[in-house]
Amino acid sequence: MTLSFPDRFDDDWDYMLSEPPDLLERLRRLRESKPAAWVKTWGKPTVMFTSFELVDAAFRDKETFPSAAFYGQTVTDVLGRNMQCMEGEEHRRNRALVSPFFRAKNVTAIVESLLEPLAHELIDRFEARGEANLVAEFTKIYPVKIILRMLGLPQAADDDVARWAIGMLDIQNNFDHALRCSKEFMAFVSPILAERRVAPTDDLLSKLATEEFEGERLSDDAIFNFLRLLFPAGADTTYLGLGSAIFALLTHPEELARVRADLSGECRWAAEEALRWSPPVALQLRANPKDVVWNGIEIPGGTPLIFATLAANRDPAVFADPDRFDVGRRPKAICTFGRGPHFCLGAHLARAEMDFALRVLLERLPRLRLVDDPGARITASIVPVLRGPNRLPVRFD
Repeated sequence: MTLSFPDRFDDDWDYMLSEPPDLLERLRRLRESKPAAWVKTWGKPTVMFTSFELVDAAFRDKETFPSAAFYGQTVTDVLGRNMQCMEGEEHRRNRALVSPFFRAKNVTAIVESLLEPLAHELIDRFEARGEANLVAEFTKIYPVKIILRMLGLPQAADDDVARWAIGMLDIQNNFDHALRCSKEFMAFVSPILAERRVAPTDDLLSKLATEEFEGERLSDDAIFNFLRLLFPAGADTTYLGLGSAIFALLTHPEELARVRADLSGECRWAAEEALRWSPPVALQLRANPKDVVWNGIEIPGGTPLIFATLAANRDPAVFADPDRFDVGRRPKAICTFGRGPHFCLGAHLARAEMDFALRVLLERLPRLRLVDDPGARITASIVPVLRGPNRLPVRFD
């Protein structure tokens, strides 16, 4: 039997062209009425999963919905053949070569030397003014500088690297610009990598250039591909997640008071709840390579897929009162970093960055408050599938 596309959409909004103004309500309706719904992406019929059960199962089912089926066809010209484009033994080998640097114990080791001092350094720049736009002056800069310092790359390049990282993500809607950003980034890293091959230091780039796994080292191409994924995925999503966490706290006074009463204990949970409540990657893209009937859902081969992490993280079947921002929630599992073999490699680092950024920000600025500004809200940022505040105008005494 050959499967066919339906005659009509369950929701006719094109989710890859723009964010609907009522996104949360649309996702709620779909989750309640048809958790595997037919929607549109770039005009094409697309299946969107919105329940926690289906999103979780789809992430884990690497045989039916391999990550490479989508990313291997869409990102390689710009981001190279990175781990999103790999499956099986190739994915295992490449992940094993880089994963030791991002394990929890190694992330913990860099906290005192990097995360906390950098947060202080950025706040020093604007504290005396009594006001700031925290997106432009803090959240967007913080994760880029962390990755630059981890890799041992020149700090003077943070503006260029931030621009390249953002540009490389807009592959579908602005391919030429994304490709140009990719080439400029590789031209920047190439001579530094060549130097580290000959004279390694104690930074991450040197380790990538010299470490071995099962007798193999990463080639220059493999390192470039990893870095071109690390900066957009690590820097952009972390700055959006951190911005959403700050926005959530500043618009929920009782939760902010709870966190202020125990910064060292509660900031990590404020970050975790923000990652559930408003994940930076609200809609994760995949593709279905061949005809399949999955969980009773007929999906023709070649169908684009959306794993709606924003909807899954607010599924009342898993999270009580899911639309409420609750630092005391302590969720056992969220879909924000994916599930299964492609679980986000940088999850430990992202969580640590958000935790310590919040600790330092709230300690240094005890009367931090949001300025009344219609632009200060969580919305689409960079591309329609990514969400966070584009502005966070604040005042403090």
